[in-house]
Amino acid sequence: MKLQKTTKKDNQSLGKLYQFIDYKKRKPFFRKPIKILMGSPINETFYMVENIVYEGKQILALKQENNLNTIVLVEAKIEDGQLKQVSRISNEFLSEIQGLFKKTI
Repeated sequence: MKLQKTTKKDNQSLGKLYQFIDYKKRKPFFRKPIKILMGSPINETFYMVENIVYEGKQILALKQENNLNTIVLVEAKIEDGQLKQVSRISNEFLSEIQGLFKKTI
């Protein structure tokens, strides 16, 4: 599916062509805070407080149910519209991503 955006400037029609799948990948998957139950080996409950997209990856800011003062940044793997896996952000991207979250949290 392709979306086309057109604008008029100086009586000319300008157009940009967007690939719908590429556009969708750049939007946060979770729009509202949610409760996430982690399975084995963690067996903890987290609250997702923010979701951003960084370099095509879904990045979640999570607060642990027992410790709401600490925020954990993870990359979310989403398949078929469901959260399948989360993994901690590697140290090489951590400082860049923290800067993005400081603007929103």
